[in-house]
Amino acid sequence: MKKLITIFILLFNIAYSKNCTVAPFILNYTINSNIDKLSYISDIKQNYKKLKHLCVNLLAFREGALRWKMLLVTNPKREHGVFWFLPHDNENSAFNSAVYAVSKYGGGFLAVVNNNKRYNAGQDPNRNFSYSRVKICKEQIAPSPIYTNIVFSIIDYYKGASMPYLALHNNTNGGGISILKSSSKVKSYLAYPKSQIIDGKGLQDEDNLVYMVGLQKTPPSSLYKLLKAGMSVKYEIVNSINNDCSMSNFVVLEKGTNNYFNIETQRRQSWVQKEMIDRVIKLIIDN
Repeated sequence: MKKLITIFILLFNIAYSKNCTVAPFILNYTINSNIDKLSYISDIKQNYKKLKHLCVNLLAFREGALRWKMLLVTNPKREHGVFWFLPHDNENSAFNSAVYAVSKYGGGFLAVVNNNKRYNAGQDPNRNFSYSRVKICKEQIAPSPIYTNIVFSIIDYYKGASMPYLALHNNTNGGGISILKSSSKVKSYLAYPKSQIIDGKGLQDEDNLVYMVGLQKTPPSSLYKLLKAGMSVKYEIVNSINNDCSMSNFVVLEKGTNNYFNIETQRRQSWVQKEMIDRVIKLIIDN
């Protein structure tokens, strides 16, 4: 009887085990794929039960004086499709939202791991995108072709060809990223009357918005679809002169597309970010 029970348990585990595979070029940077040994990472510890059903890989590489670590999380049932980039390790709500998105919609995300800090030895991970072998942006410590190639090779491997480039961020209450702030470079499009946004909560809060980019002064039609879906939008007009080496600027200038959405929400408002993820993905699917 014990033997039969043992065989049953083995077959059960095989039937329900995750089929986690990693492309050979990603395997070159993988240093750990055991979620139990990665539970010292606070984001993994906080989302442990949900991540147990996903594929988790810790990646590491060097470029000059900088050592980078990143978590690659994918859905074993459907690893290609919607894919997110999370550059800031101190934006914990964004990580929680990414786990939600990958569990529900498939695909995956790549998140910088940096001991819950925004900067890696003084370098903002979201100001470090350039193929150039010379420093081209003031917020870059050094050239970053290795970092850029690895990050976008992973994103482009998992992202569906027709899918947009996607990012998740959190911001502070009334901080620099607010729908109530605008400039000649970054325009604000309000989904609600200003009076409602000033006192707003949830989707009406000034800090909860979708960030878009493009070369043209006139934004793409998808912006108006986001407004209609109840989400305020900031639209940045990008050119080579004002390039800040962010992911969004790189996508426009080097990837040649404005098919990019960054969902920004105030810290500790994962519930809002999850709602915005649902609405953005619905628009992507219906498009």
